[in-house]
Amino acid sequence: MNDNTETPDRLILLTVKENVSLTALNAETGEIVACVEVGTRQTSKPHEITLSKDGARAFVSLYGSADYGPNIPDNRIAVVDLNTMTLAGHVDLNLYKGPHALVTGSEGKIWVTVDGSRCVLVIDPDSWEIEHSLWLETPGHFLAAAPDGNTLYVSAKEYPVITEIDMAARDIVARIPVPVGAQAIRVSHDGTQLFVGDFHRPLLHVVDCASRRVVSSHALAGLPGWPFVSPDGETLVVTTYNEDDDQGFLEILDPADPDKRRSISLPDEPFHVLFTDDSKHLHVVQADGVLPKVNIKNAEIVEGGLNAGGTMPEAMIYWTPPA
Repeated sequence: MNDNTETPDRLILLTVKENVSLTALNAETGEIVACVEVGTRQTSKPHEITLSKDGARAFVSLYGSADYGPNIPDNRIAVVDLNTMTLAGHVDLNLYKGPHALVTGSEGKIWVTVDGSRCVLVIDPDSWEIEHSLWLETPGHFLAAAPDGNTLYVSAKEYPVITEIDMAARDIVARIPVPVGAQAIRVSHDGTQLFVGDFHRPLLHVVDCASRRVVSSHALAGLPGWPFVSPDGETLVVTTYNEDDDQGFLEILDPADPDKRRSISLPDEPFHVLFTDDSKHLHVVQADGVLPKVNIKNAEIVEGGLNAGGTMPEAMIYWTPPA
């Protein structure tokens, strides 16, 4: 962290592939206060983030040389000491390759997909040892945890199935069929629904978690990337992209009726979204490194955009430094 900078009340943490970094922005001013190199340029790029249960460390997946498809996978997870904004080291996954999505379970263990090895791993955040491995049979890429902390869902891009895991038992309990492979997924705040981005078509599917089946599908302007639900639960947004036209979109939906949709055109391909606490605004990360600010009610880009300090940011979360 910059020596001459007063510690902000809250930071935004981003993975930035160009800089192979975990970058920290002042959430109020957008000033870059730290840029921790966690990977190896051109060969080991960061993708996703989770925090330790005590909030003192960030675990950052080093997926590999590129994105899904052409990627030459890495087998490490970077660990960043957030209090000093320094690299603490790397979790060595040995033969497990392609770590991507990360979730911190209610008991504090780190869950991670390794799509190259078709597994989900459970890692001790203190010893950095692999405690458990679950064979998925498919290359799981994205994770979504239910709000009760007991259930984890895993999507596979090229396989028409979502795997449901009992986190306490550390066992697979169901495989939920979906029309085709899935992109990122998100559980509703009440835990009753799973929002699923279609891998091949501009569609969002809604899964009923109790019956474990798709109950509806809804048109989007582009191919879905990530769905997000606002803190108040009143807004569902999906980042989408039309590759043929090189056009990105932020799509604002009503979770109770996803056919009620408004689309905002974006200057570049979008990835993660971060809402303000009052659910009135959000920032969305773009491939060019710009983070436009969006007024949700008016469905428009407004002043207050930020910059990641490098191209190809992906994940974005809040972090509050200790008092």
